[in-house]
Amino acid sequence: MSLTLPSAPLYDALALRYEEHFAAPHRLAYDTLAWDLCIGWLPEPPANVVDVGCGIGRWAKRLTGLGYSVLGIEPAPLMARRARERMANDKEFRLLESRVEEVDLPAGTNDAVVAIGSLQYTDEPADAVARMAGWLRPGGVLAVLVDSLAALILELVKDGRIEEANERARERRGVWTEGGFSADLHLMDTAQLAELCGDAGLEVVGCHGLLVGTSLLGRTRVVERLEADFAGQLEEERSAALQPDLADLGKQLFVVARMPAR
Repeated sequence: MSLTLPSAPLYDALALRYEEHFAAPHRLAYDTLAWDLCIGWLPEPPANVVDVGCGIGRWAKRLTGLGYSVLGIEPAPLMARRARERMANDKEFRLLESRVEEVDLPAGTNDAVVAIGSLQYTDEPADAVARMAGWLRPGGVLAVLVDSLAALILELVKDGRIEEANERARERRGVWTEGGFSADLHLMDTAQLAELCGDAGLEVVGCHGLLVGTSLLGRTRVVERLEADFAGQLEEERSAALQPDLADLGKQLFVVARMPAR
């Protein structure tokens, strides 16, 4: 079922202050965890990476700096413009201003695809995963980050918002509101992600929950700890992220799947 509130207007509203947006302690924490995990799973550079929902090129710039060749895909016009500006002199970066659903790349030609926070905004995640998997060569990896269904439900229940928790669990949908804009998103769990990857011919090789502490301690307490001792709390979160049984408790889910070698 298609999402009724697309994400592009919200992300365009964030484009000019996106670095500031990710300076918030909890966003910086999960972004750091996701990056460190992702780099551990990616093939060694030089290799080519498709960055789905590349935004202003935050990860793309890091990847090209390590020697990767990056194709960014970004549907939000202002985000894409900023990516072009900041990557203008980077010969290892190309950009397609398009939704992933509308992109056709040669099959089996890419070493890796990363979709960090973008899969949940696609109309049909199953179709998007299948499309991205088709771009991978044998042995290539797909890395995705999405918001966790279980973590949101736990947060709503703790806040006494039982009716909303039941609605989110039933519909598996969320709404992100920021700066007066709202966007629908799919809420997922590890079982669903594993099923989507399996149906696309991929084998899940890594499953991590990011910011597990938000489910155990509450978001406010985790933010307080990050503000007081970012490095210390990050190490606690890093340890929790390495426990697959805790993955669904993460505020975000980070899953890596591989195209089997033929």
